[in-house]
Amino acid sequence: MLKLNRKKLTVRSKVWLELDEKPFIGEGRLAVLRAIDRHGSILKAAQETRISYRRVRGAIRDMEKAVGETLVETRRGGKEGATARITESAKALIELFENQQEGISEKVDKTFNEIFGKISDYMPVRGEEK
Repeated sequence: MLKLNRKKLTVRSKVWLELDEKPFIGEGRLAVLRAIDRHGSILKAAQETRISYRRVRGAIRDMEKAVGETLVETRRGGKEGATARITESAKALIELFENQQEGISEKVDKTFNEIFGKISDYMPVRGEEK
């Protein structure tokens, strides 16, 4: 019989969306889009998320190619410096992804609690046998 010694059992899940069997958006890319929105900078978004600038640019390019439209508008440096902003399409994508994440998380939590909520009823602690 499985014995957990009263350790806390939790559930974790990671969900991402794919288009044509290629990753499209998940928590990492979502964090990048949010950071660009906050900072107005791809470089600062890369620093905040601890993802290389090159990888962030590649992720943006891949997402834009997948949907066929611009998600991040950029302006090259000058007196004011380079800037970036997410488009309305990117904001809609963020909202849709967050909504589906919330629904999935609620379902996972509910299922976990239904299955493991009374774990002590059928998993005795070491030294305690039923």
